[in-house]
Amino acid sequence: MSNAIKYLLLGALVCLALICYSVGSATGAVAFIIMGVLLEIAFWLGIIKSTRSRRTSR
Repeated sequence: MSNAIKYLLLGALVCLALICYSVGSATGAVAFIIMGVLLEIAFWLGIIKSTRSRRTSR
């Protein structure tokens, strides 16, 4: 997977997490807040995974 696609996917994860947080806080729907947390975790795992792979490939 190219770096551009990887960064676009990570950006989409952050945007979706922010949308879920805002919808969940406005409506009080806990499911949206939980989904936002899961999307944010996926974002951070993607960042950590990409930095580890760069370190080992050098």
